[in-house]
Amino acid sequence: MTGNYMSYKGPGVSNVSRLIYPCPGGSLDHLGTHLTLDLDGNIRFGPDTEPIGSPSQYSQNPDFWQEHLAPSDSRIASIAEAVQDYLPGIDPAGLSPDYSGIRPNISPPGSAFTDFMIRHDTSRKGLIELLGFNSPGLTSSLATGEHVARMVRKEVWGMKVGRGEVERLADGWE
Repeated sequence: MTGNYMSYKGPGVSNVSRLIYPCPGGSLDHLGTHLTLDLDGNIRFGPDTEPIGSPSQYSQNPDFWQEHLAPSDSRIASIAEAVQDYLPGIDPAGLSPDYSGIRPNISPPGSAFTDFMIRHDTSRKGLIELLGFNSPGLTSSLATGEHVARMVRKEVWGMKVGRGEVERLADGWE
């Protein structure tokens, strides 16, 4: 899958000063097309989800990734529709393609939202797989790193595992 972002210049966002995430629905296969602000205060909406093909298509077309990693005007209407659910005052004419990227996913298109998976198959000792990091995987990277470190200590090195620094720092914040 790819995820496309659109920059936005127009009405309907004058009072926005924070990120906005829509409330996910039961049929949503991702966290929704949200509003992000860059350091200069510019607004972007995204990412959406766009299925891009099968592994056989990747290997048959040497330009596959270049063709599928460029946002296009064809996604404006669907992004505008998703955003107008929570910001009805935006004008689709103010959207323009900005960028796109790969959206790692561990479930097939059309299935319910699933987030990341961390696993260690003991038959491949030492290989820790971190799969499908959509969100909040990257925003929880410190805790993820500590979790993987505990897995390595316990499952690879056979060491006793205690509480990690992240857990100690989190005490009382629940």
